[in-house]
Amino acid sequence: MSEKQLRVAIVGAGQIAETAHIPAYLRNPHTKIAAIVDTDNKQLARVIKKFKVKKTYNSVDDLFDKEEIDAVSICTPPDTHTDIALKCLQYGAHILCEKPLATDAESSRKMIAASRDNGKILMVGFHRRFTPTYQKAKKAILDGSIGHVYCVEDHFIEPNPLYAFSKSTWFLRQNVGGVLLDIAPHILDMLNFLFDDFPVAISAQSHTYLDQPVEDFCVFLVEYSNGRIGIGTASWISSIVTECTNVLGTAQNLYITPSSYMKESTSEFREIAKLRAAAESLISMKLPN
Repeated sequence: MSEKQLRVAIVGAGQIAETAHIPAYLRNPHTKIAAIVDTDNKQLARVIKKFKVKKTYNSVDDLFDKEEIDAVSICTPPDTHTDIALKCLQYGAHILCEKPLATDAESSRKMIAASRDNGKILMVGFHRRFTPTYQKAKKAILDGSIGHVYCVEDHFIEPNPLYAFSKSTWFLRQNVGGVLLDIAPHILDMLNFLFDDFPVAISAQSHTYLDQPVEDFCVFLVEYSNGRIGIGTASWISSIVTECTNVLGTAQNLYITPSSYMKESTSEFREIAKLRAAAESLISMKLPN
């Protein structure tokens, strides 16, 4: 007997749906895109033409009135996530929600409570932790091969999304956009994932360098139990995308990107330090005439 395909609806037909969610569901033999929902008919028409999706709707209510849906991807601006998720959960659908889950803690708690009350999955789209290089790093941490991990640095730096790839203006709306709500959730999730823990304290400093109403750069310090420290850098003011993570252990250090994984041992560092000291000693020697 063949396995039943999950009937998925995508709410929000913007950039993240077009470049990530829709292609992923189309590649997955276990899922079928039943419909796409958006209030912008021009965007719906473009997505229909590009991906050959047959059914579209302008509201979540219309979707569930006409379709049997198992799961929903929420790909709308952050300040709309809560209302859409609560409605979809009440209709009995599982949720994959773009980050951030919501724009405030109370709204997030409502969504979590609704998922539990309705017995449905509510998951945030933290895709980085499923990347093979980061999975490999997590395994090295868990098996103890790099020693005690006392610090993780995660840096996610990219161009301003409005100028680089998106036509959406919500990125620049206060309390909805900005680098803190756009990139920082990915960084915090990576720190939590690699430490396998949640923070006990967070401090941050942000700044706006470009002429826009939201912050475009942020550095934050995250304290975990037993004195472990996470450091995050989120930026919209780079000309290129830089995504990298340093894991500092007492036996080895890891340097990770989405496509690379490197180990550096403390013994190697000691040898390098010895060679450097020897070279400096030779350079400083006064040679005879």
